[in-house]
Amino acid sequence: MNINSTKTPPAYFWIVGIIALLWNIFGVYNYIMQTFMTAGKLSSGSHTQQNLYEDLPIWFISIFSIAVFAGLLGAISWLLRKKVAYILFIISFLAVGIQQFYVLTEINPRDIFIPLTSIVIVVFLIWFSKRAIAKEWLK
Repeated sequence: MNINSTKTPPAYFWIVGIIALLWNIFGVYNYIMQTFMTAGKLSSGSHTQQNLYEDLPIWFISIFSIAVFAGLLGAISWLLRKKVAYILFIISFLAVGIQQFYVLTEINPRDIFIPLTSIVIVVFLIWFSKRAIAKEWLK
């Protein structure tokens, strides 16, 4: 395998990379907004929301940060055409899986759209990055 591969990825490779980057930027934004929520902002929410945010375990917040930052670094690595994107997406998947399992079992078992969407997206990114490595688009 040639380390300095000149194989040019198709346009859809870049489209997927940009969408992955935007998705993960949105995830980092949500993490920052949740983690650094002020008391004033928290008090403007419903009593249920206040209890939810106050009762989140620290490990959940940690897993959330791993999920979104590994995904963001994976998307950046993807756009830089680096193989490490694959490993970062796997790390993100593991963290997302733990996080969403907790959401579905402890927080809100009825709201499955975002948890399942998050899992499907990261699984797709793992699959596609593995394919991109095989086609030498990631090096």
